[in-house]
Amino acid sequence: MSYQSLLPLLQKTGSTLSPEHFQERINIVFHNFEAQHYDAMHTDMWGSLQEQINLLVDDVLTCKEPESQTLRLLDIGCGTGLSTQMILHSKLGEYISQLTLLDTSPVMLQHAEAKAKTWGKTYRTINGYLSDVQEQFDVIIISSVLHHIPDLATFLQQVDKALHSGGILIHIQDPNGDYINSDGYLQRKKEYEKILSALPKKRKLTDFIPKSTLKFIKRLLHRKDYIDLINDQLLAEKTIKKRMTADDIWSVTDIHVETKNDSVNKGISLQFLKSQLQNFDLVRMRSYGFYGYLKSDLIETYQQKEAQFIAENQPNGRNIACVWIKK
Repeated sequence: MSYQSLLPLLQKTGSTLSPEHFQERINIVFHNFEAQHYDAMHTDMWGSLQEQINLLVDDVLTCKEPESQTLRLLDIGCGTGLSTQMILHSKLGEYISQLTLLDTSPVMLQHAEAKAKTWGKTYRTINGYLSDVQEQFDVIIISSVLHHIPDLATFLQQVDKALHSGGILIHIQDPNGDYINSDGYLQRKKEYEKILSALPKKRKLTDFIPKSTLKFIKRLLHRKDYIDLINDQLLAEKTIKKRMTADDIWSVTDIHVETKNDSVNKGISLQFLKSQLQNFDLVRMRSYGFYGYLKSDLIETYQQKEAQFIAENQPNGRNIACVWIKK
């Protein structure tokens, strides 16, 4: 992915920044606002990802058991600390003694640090980029991050540099670029959406008002959602001169995810990862979200079907997760 793909959006918003600085500012401002509601907005992740982390940890421990209980972990793009907490709750947790929580959003780091104080481990936080980290680690966890990185090739080189030989790399919760538009996945997704549409729904008065009208009314009443607040911040700091839609913002923050504004970028490909991580052995690739939702969000009968796909280690779910060992 090239930063040059952002040029139409720079023109649309009247921004005078470089594509790199434009992406950086929108990403940081977006995640600063999202941090305040992130855990509540992503209860599906809390309910489903521990299982995926446990499976990946079991995969790697079957191949290689750590030689000490003093492993140093780096969480890249740690967010509110969800992924580190899940690693600590897995079988790998007992081997880890030191934690480094890295994020470009200072507000995300504040929430992560609040969790870290309860973990009983030595920890530190770094508000910055992977390029700011000079030392090496024994374990690196990257959760829901790869699809946010414009220059993945350079980023993965930095990951390689930051991990000891024999170290463990786990990444999780990214769109599965090799299968997200496959017939099997799209058919299952359509099947489940049909089931959902047949379920009884509670309608509210606001359901009958066009979204554009609702947003106008909210602004009149000074009741802004977080997309409005993000725009206010970006306008105030002169990153943009014209307001952005939610899809505009997501096409910048989730730069490897297909959106209404971008039908080219469609996830993270395992083949691409293999081509970039040539100093690593792939232990296991796993997939999940076979009906377009995480398991905890599915109705009970489809949770059972999802569980069967996971048990069979089918590759064509919505999300991709992998565990690697550095050579």
